[in-house]
Amino acid sequence: MNSQKPHIVGALQAVSVITNSWAQSIRFYTEALGYRIIERGELTHIQKNTFGRHLGKYALLGYDEGSVVRLIETSNIGALPNRIGAHPWDNGLAVMEACTADVERAYWKVLRARFGAIASPGEFDFESFGNQTNSAVKSVAFIGPSGEQLFVTETNDCVERCEGINAPSTAVISVTTHELQSMYAEVLGSVPINDFRIRPLGKTTLLGAPAEAGFEMCLMGYDTHSVGLEQHIYSDYAGDTFQTYPCDFLKTGVASACWQGQDLSMLRYKLQEANWEILSEVGLPIRGNPEPEAVVFQGPVGEILELLA
Repeated sequence: MNSQKPHIVGALQAVSVITNSWAQSIRFYTEALGYRIIERGELTHIQKNTFGRHLGKYALLGYDEGSVVRLIETSNIGALPNRIGAHPWDNGLAVMEACTADVERAYWKVLRARFGAIASPGEFDFESFGNQTNSAVKSVAFIGPSGEQLFVTETNDCVERCEGINAPSTAVISVTTHELQSMYAEVLGSVPINDFRIRPLGKTTLLGAPAEAGFEMCLMGYDTHSVGLEQHIYSDYAGDTFQTYPCDFLKTGVASACWQGQDLSMLRYKLQEANWEILSEVGLPIRGNPEPEAVVFQGPVGEILELLA
């Protein structure tokens, strides 16, 4: 049992996506996914000095409630996607996850808007450790104009949004081993509250991995509370060399993920003790707050996380 006080609380609030194709990115999230533009603005001088002078305007996209995609424009026209050439098992902040009431309808909506999917809709099986009951889930994986990946799952209890896709509910970090995963408990107080084995010929093929690359899907949180942080562990798959793709605001695609935090003074101590780099005390824009107080830091596989004060 983990006794560490959790520092990540509540649901996922935002995922940052850097783009150098602003019009196409706006069209992807509004026309293809059905999101609305909640807020627009320009990053402040402090934010640009911290995260990059090449960054400019932003838009928060989603619905009236819930998380948002925080789209940020870069003036670096030649920037390439952060995870270009990466396998799903390569370490780092890998993918956003969302749900929909109808995968087939969402899939064709995206294709009609002239955007692409990594693979057509398919089913995968997963089983809980210690539970002999298997479940089949229907999903599809999309790729946005800036190289960001969005994995969408059909669920019966998903609130239908504009016949499209709900805003992201989960940010996924690929890690190599349980030993590495234990660092999140020691520093952030986040532990697996559910641990599922994804069977071959399933979700991995939808994400672009070979069929034999099964993995563990760990929903992270505290007690029984999920916080919208998921970790995929491919430790049993020995078919390739694991690489690390740190988040990078100089590149395009997913750059950071944001949650509500608590006890940030203790968090700062824990981060310094673990040698996780603190990047900023100012976060990127969220709903109703263009320059929030936050602790922004880089984790052990290069992921950038923001915890709001």
